[in-house]
Parts: sequence; structure tokens; C-alpha cells
Amino acid sequence: MSADPQEFRVPAWIRDGIGRMPRVSWIYSSGKGVKAIALARETADLFVADDDRGLARIDGRGELSYLTRLPRSARMVAVSDDGQWGTAVVDYGTIYRFDRSLKFVWETELSEPCMAIAMAPFGYQTAIALSDGATEILNERKRRIAKFETVRPLASLEFCTQAPLLFGAAEHGLVGCYELNGGEVWQERFWSNVGDLATTGDGDLVYLAGSAHGVQTLDGDGASVGAYVVEGTVRRVACSYETRRVIASTIERQLFVMDSQGDVIWQAETPEDVVDIACDAFGDEVTVALTNGEIFRLDWGGI
Repeated sequence: MSADPQEFRVPAWIRDGIGRMPRVSWIYSSGKGVKAIALARETADLFVADDDRGLARIDGRGELSYLTRLPRSARMVAVSDDGQWGTAVVDYGTIYRFDRSLKFVWETELSEPCMAIAMAPFGYQTAIALSDGATEILNERKRRIAKFETVRPLASLEFCTQAPLLFGAAEHGLVGCYELNGGEVWQERFWSNVGDLATTGDGDLVYLAGSAHGVQTLDGDGASVGAYVVEGTVRRVACSYETRRVIASTIERQLFVMDSQGDVIWQAETPEDVVDIACDAFGDEVTVALTNGEIFRLDWGGI
């Protein structure tokens, strides 16, 4: 992997975007296809898994800090908000826990294929959704501290930052909120496919990538409060810590950056499929990872 954040030209797809064009903080190229990314919101570090078994930590300036190799390429990565701890899913059933220096702390084999993974803000808990509909929560010592089951396997998970809660969504119309002991807080049926999930820091708003129905929005009790309608089929969604920014990408390679009212600040068409997107806590910076291995950090701070 290599990065040179100082020497690059702003790509045409960014220049050709509509609206308030961002500054490009840095561009990073892994040299291999990107499989997954995870943002540590407090430090702005980005953790990247690629097609060549690489696992990297890129700092807030776009420079490579650490690089290690996994036995096989990771399919998913999740990290704590402070970047001290992370987990990677290799194949469908092996979980690796690693520290900030990408040293492996432990690994464990799962009983069923992994559908989604999330890490609590301080890294003490890891939630793992399995293909049989079970979701397990492991502590930092690899001990299972909770398990609950849903009618459909959860395909997206996210911990709440300000409360001990876990949000989850199934691909086919199920959204729920759960306590860290596995207790159900609420669960709602949803009448469209869900491709991704993001929540504000207090958990008062939940954003869902609602396929052809745009970005569907629920309140902290699971009630619908509206939708952000965009062109295309929404596949990925991200948001800021407070209700300031909502980011969406579509299967048709459209990228939308919106304010809290759903007004589009900027939109563009990416040259490759989007692997994932991430938003910093303040909503100023958006990270976009493409399948060809290119990663862009776009900055609207002060613009």
C-alpha cells in the first residue's frame, strides 16, 4: 500500500460534481481492491482491508501508519471510536481482534457465517450477527456476554455512542434496538430492503439505506420520521455524530452529501462502485472508498 497525500490532482469526478465542491484532504491508493473500511471518529484514523490480505491504518493526514497481513483477506472491519481496538472478519467465520498497532490479540471461530459486525465506542464489546439469526456480543476477553435471536439475520449493526444500546437491521425489512444483555428495546418491520444503517451519537435518529425508497429515517423509538429522497438505489449511508450531515451512495454510483433537512450540498458520480462511506463526528469530512482501491477524504469544513 502507498499514500502520497501531498501530490495529487483533484479527479474529474469530484470537479464535475454538482453543488459546493469539497477540498480534497488526501487520496490514498492501496494498490489492491478495497474490501472494507472502518473510521475511528475521535482520531480520524482509517482502517482498511484490501484484496491482498492487507490490513492498514491510515492516519488523519492520509499517511500509512501500520500495515499487516491476515491469513486471508478480511470481509469486514470494525473499530472503536478512539482507534485503540478493532476486529476483522476473515472468510465467513473467523474473527480477529487487534490493537492500534495492528497486533492480533486473539482470534475465534464462529459457529455460523458472519453477516455483520460492530464494535462499541471504547472497544469493550463486539457484536456479531450470524446467518442463523443469532447475534452474539463478546467482551474484550473473547467471552460471550449476550446472545439474542431475530426472525431474520441482521445484516447491519451499530452501537450507540451515548447509551448501552445496539441497533441492527436485516436486509429484508427488520429494524431493531437491543440492550447489551440481549434484551429487545424495540423492533419494527420495514417495508423495503435495507442495505445499511447509521445512527447519530445519542441514538435519537436512525438512518437506513432503503434501496429505492431513499434514506429512511426513524427516531430513537423506532417510529418513522420521514425519508431523504435521492435518485437511484441507496446502498450505503453514513451520518455525523449530531444531526448535521447525512451521506448516501447508490448502486448507480451516485454520491450525495446532505444537510439535516435533506437538502443536497453536493452530489457526484463516482468512477467505480463505492465499497463504503464514512463521516466524521462533526460532518465536515467524508471518506469514500472505491472498489479499485482508491480512497478519498473530502472536506467541507469552513466551506
